[in-house]
Amino acid sequence: MSGRILTLPRVVAVAAVVLLVSATIALAADKPAPASKPKSQAKAPQQVLVVPNVQGQLFVFSSGTLEDNGFGWKVRGAVHGFPANRVVRQSPKPGTHVVNTGAPTITLWLARGTGPEVGLPQDRSQYGASLIRRARHANSG
Repeated sequence: MSGRILTLPRVVAVAAVVLLVSATIALAADKPAPASKPKSQAKAPQQVLVVPNVQGQLFVFSSGTLEDNGFGWKVRGAVHGFPANRVVRQSPKPGTHVVNTGAPTITLWLARGTGPEVGLPQDRSQYGASLIRRARHANSG
């Protein structure tokens, strides 16, 4: 009987050690590796985007083109952002080089299209937009 009494504390001790080791390994696996500092402090080059030409397009297509190219947009003027309306002007002009500031905002002016204006107009990009900064080294049309 004394053999069983001495074995029980040993089993409990071994189980506690195994539990402690496995918990330590699990916690270590959850922590991200420390980020190494860059060796040089040089800035990464800024990404430059070229403003596409959406003038003359239906609003529904122009807004999609701008978003696909990394731009945000907003509608200004008396005509609102209904799908069948047409883009008559944009700012900045097509071909302008701008810094990618996280969806630079292109301003659109629209003319009434031939289709019905049904529902609510969409006068701002639903994915957000940021300020326009022209690229210094590029041709800014």
